Amino acid sequence: MTTTEKIVESYFRFCKKCFTIPDVKVIKGNNRQIDLLAYNAATSEQFHVEINVTHCQNWCPKKEELINNFEKKFFGTPPYKEGKNTDYAKGKKYESVIFETYKAYGLNEKNIKRIWICWTLLDKKNIETEVKLYCKQKGLLKNPIRIIEFRDEIIPKLLKEVSTTNYEDDLLRTLSLLRQYERQLKNNNS
Repeated sequence: MTTTEKIVESYFRFCKKCFTIPDVKVIKGNNRQIDLLAYNAATSEQFHVEINVTHCQNWCPKKEELINNFEKKFFGTPPYKEGKNTDYAKGKKYESVIFETYKAYGLNEKNIKRIWICWTLLDKKNIETEVKLYCKQKGLLKNPIRIIEFRDEIIPKLLKEVSTTNYEDDLLRTLSLLRQYERQLKNNNS
């Protein structure tokens, strides 16, 4: 698990109150994995979370990239690749094995909420419009794909949720120390 994946997993555990399963190998998926599956027992919400975070704004996703990534990660459509032995050339799709993986963990593809995590969106309004259109075309009206911005939602909410507890988890302990640093700095400068 990368650092950003670990932060997102902590966000789903602490902020969304979910049980989480990171780095899920897709059953019969040729080198495919799901970054995170999450389940909230209180609300019965089920999540398939994919994390694509870099902090450089020039790497923020554009709408075409997002749609291609959604197809690949959520529905198992291989990206275009030259050559006759590629999954693309062979017309292989992995949607059914992604759904089979959900089922193996007690989740249902009709109830899954698909979440895409990125640092931030530069063209937020247009991207949200395109994602809505894409979801409508895919028949995802009940549970459309949601984009969550790492910078503007995950970090602030997780920092707010983390307390002063001496966590055994290195990441949570670091966030706890940063939160205390910010508080004490603010209090000392007041």
